[in-house]
Amino acid sequence: MVEKRFCIVRRSTFYGSHFWGLTLAELASLCGVHPDLIIRFVHLGLLDPLEERDGVPSLFAPSSVDRVHKIVRLRRDLGINYVGIGVVLDLMHRIETLESRLRELERAMIGCRTERP
Repeated sequence: MVEKRFCIVRRSTFYGSHFWGLTLAELASLCGVHPDLIIRFVHLGLLDPLEERDGVPSLFAPSSVDRVHKIVRLRRDLGINYVGIGVVLDLMHRIETLESRLRELERAMIGCRTERP
């Protein structure tokens, strides 16, 4: 049997514009973790909420689902502590940025080669 998961999002106002986000409970449910663990990730600086109410994170970007899954996998599968996870996530982001820039430069170089007579 195939399990289907649907992303439930709420519309909210953030700095005068509208966006869609996940509530704390929705994010925890989609990730299969307790909401307190999500709050812990926020307090450790591993996850950034879009909105807080009374000091409690209340709204998250849909991309937070992937980030929570990465955090959980790094902790569970590799046994990395939370400080180490922060470093790993930062390095992964830098690698993704550099790879993206490299692809842009490669496309630009190919474009320069095809423009020559």
